[in-house]
Amino acid sequence: MSEMAIKQKQPELMALFSRSIRNKRLGHAYLFEGTRGTGKKELALWIAGCIFCEQPTNGEACLSCRNCQRLKEGNLPDLIELEPDGQSIKVDQIRQLKAEFSKSAVESNKKVYIIDDAEKMTVSAANSLLTFLEEPGKDTYLFLLTTVKENMLPTIRSRCQIIHFQPLKRQMMTALLLAEGLNQTDADVLAVITNDSEEAKALAADEHFHLLRELSWQWFKLLATGDDMAFIYVQTHVMDALKEKSHSLFFLDLLLFHYRDLLYASFGNQADIVHANRLEDYQMVGRQLRGSQAIILAIESILEAKQAINANVQVQGLLESIVIQTSRR
Repeated sequence: MSEMAIKQKQPELMALFSRSIRNKRLGHAYLFEGTRGTGKKELALWIAGCIFCEQPTNGEACLSCRNCQRLKEGNLPDLIELEPDGQSIKVDQIRQLKAEFSKSAVESNKKVYIIDDAEKMTVSAANSLLTFLEEPGKDTYLFLLTTVKENMLPTIRSRCQIIHFQPLKRQMMTALLLAEGLNQTDADVLAVITNDSEEAKALAADEHFHLLRELSWQWFKLLATGDDMAFIYVQTHVMDALKEKSHSLFFLDLLLFHYRDLLYASFGNQADIVHANRLEDYQMVGRQLRGSQAIILAIESILEAKQAINANVQVQGLLESIVIQTSRR
């Protein structure tokens, strides 16, 4: 990831660590916590580049020396990365990592370790890591990356400096996705679904995603206008596309976006509307409603349905219940 891209994603954190490196106050163990795509690994690698650079300027990597080039190529022996082996990070992986801790650096007096998806460490693996955290070696740095810090042992969390990565602003994510080649309509929607550009590109190429998006739009129009076909549409169109719980939850999220856009349109807040190409449709629907209460009622019923789906309540009945509740506007 280029320095410019990190500045785009997490400028405040980059500035924070730049000061720490410049003032020689970099800690030995950090826990980077945030959703996927927010730049956790990119920032860890950028810090590693600053640590290993042979010609740093004000604590930052020159990007042109031999070590900077080798890091870019993934060929720096004193930078060790670890990720789950299957569904978890196993104790044997941590033991191998601990063996590396005890070795001298291959080419310098510094070593950097990056553990991705650190919440997937088994309890044995996490306990095995405590030795390093309690007695870190000189010029040795550890970065634990996680999406759910609560899933990590308190003994691990308490020995790390926890850095929270804020979700990317929607406009920034949209710009990144457009730069990745997505069209405007897809980029607008996917920017509110994920901060992970790889996931966004996969969804953009997924026919089922586009099917769910179209179904949610068609059903929204029926619901919002009070069309009696909304009830029948659940059985005739929607249910065939909801084969898994995740499909149902995703479908309702897409529906929520439309109701949120409708609410924004009703208050003239066009800048926050996700489906900007649907603005005239939202305005037309809004004129048929008696104020914003009907929109809020629909949003509440959708959120309640999501909770019920997570509790394994039958999906078709919940969707039909949404029709009944929204028809009372």
